[in-house]
Amino acid sequence: MPVVPIEVLPYVRGIQLVLSSYEGYTKGKRREADKLIRDEIKRAGTRARNHISNIQDLAFKANNMPLAKVAKLAASEIDSMIEDVDKSTTGMNHAFFSGSRSAKVSDLKKLIKHDHDVIEMVTKAINISNSAEHAFSTSKPDEDVKNFIQQCQQMITSCRGFYNSRAKILGGLRQKAK
Repeated sequence: MPVVPIEVLPYVRGIQLVLSSYEGYTKGKRREADKLIRDEIKRAGTRARNHISNIQDLAFKANNMPLAKVAKLAASEIDSMIEDVDKSTTGMNHAFFSGSRSAKVSDLKKLIKHDHDVIEMVTKAINISNSAEHAFSTSKPDEDVKNFIQQCQQMITSCRGFYNSRAKILGGLRQKAK
């Protein structure tokens, strides 16, 4: 494995549990690492959405419109997060993430920790959506299912906002030193 700053090694290892080919933002593999992270966030978001969509479909078929509406709102929020990730800033052929200045080790540390935290948040959303689907399929009270769906939506909303703050980290790479 290429050299990675020791302070972020636990975060790199955490990401490697999900993405075995991830090596951090090492020289020559930064675009690849960025794509891996973004693809994983989108994949995880899609998994959470599938659980929520199952609830929405079954609730609609059972004529349980209040629950179907809550699930639809959560699915829409997940779709928005996936779209944000899909359209967010990515790497280019020249300087790291098309920036005017090169990335410093401190920039890479921030980015690795940030990516780890986002993946952790979206994984929690998957777990919550899975719990919601399980609660629905085992005929738990609608209020319990609704609570799980709303927790998932809240986690996705937080994840979406946190992911979008990544632009500030990358934005620092674009400013020329004066």
